[in-house]
Amino acid sequence: MAVSFQFPNDMGSGGMCSGGAWNYWRPLSRDIVELGVVCGQDVSLPVHFHEEDQLTFVLSGHRRFLMKDRLFDAAPGEGVRIPAGTPHSSLSESADVFCINIYTPPGLCNAAALFAGMARLWRRQGGIGWPDLAAMIENHRCEDGMPPQRVEAMPPSWETVGEGARLAGMSREGFSRRFRKQHGVPPQLFRLSERLNEARRLLRAGEPVAAVAAEAGFSDQSHLGRCFRRAFGVTPGNYRRNLPPVP
Repeated sequence: MAVSFQFPNDMGSGGMCSGGAWNYWRPLSRDIVELGVVCGQDVSLPVHFHEEDQLTFVLSGHRRFLMKDRLFDAAPGEGVRIPAGTPHSSLSESADVFCINIYTPPGLCNAAALFAGMARLWRRQGGIGWPDLAAMIENHRCEDGMPPQRVEAMPPSWETVGEGARLAGMSREGFSRRFRKQHGVPPQLFRLSERLNEARRLLRAGEPVAAVAAEAGFSDQSHLGRCFRRAFGVTPGNYRRNLPPVP
């Protein structure tokens, strides 16, 4: 079955996946923080987390995610919800995949009902249009479905594992073990993901890349670029370029 996604008018498709495997946009919608499409085989990303819920719906191929040592496999017409703050990684695939990533405020959307509606539309017409998707998200806000889920509070601010251990009154090894058990990732990776999420927020607001690198705690623009591309599949410049300015 041929598949397609009709982009919002304010996004400008520029061709499906014209910038590579990962493309992100900020549609002018109150319910969507960010919208992206993912295509190709090299869709693997290392462990990271988002400040938003990630709702991934597959149009062709398969997407596989690891969350809390569990494998989640979504086939065409299926979706996966990754709650905000949940460490996860995505795996490479042996065949091309095409899917939509919808990033929403935590707990806003009844993901199961949304995916069911998207699957019905996908089976009926082989594609999903932006007006239909926006309407379905509006119709499946949590007032009509599952209650919002509270995002776990972040631990106290610290910059190094040694500092975190001192604040907790523990050894570095004991602090790292307890932290990984509680949060699912080592403390260094957690702090990096926090900084990368801060960088995403600043880039979505239109801040220059160099200023974002400094404000989010990276040593320089190149350091931010390496970490950002490894975690999210695009450079900070391309990520910022595809987002219209905040109204």
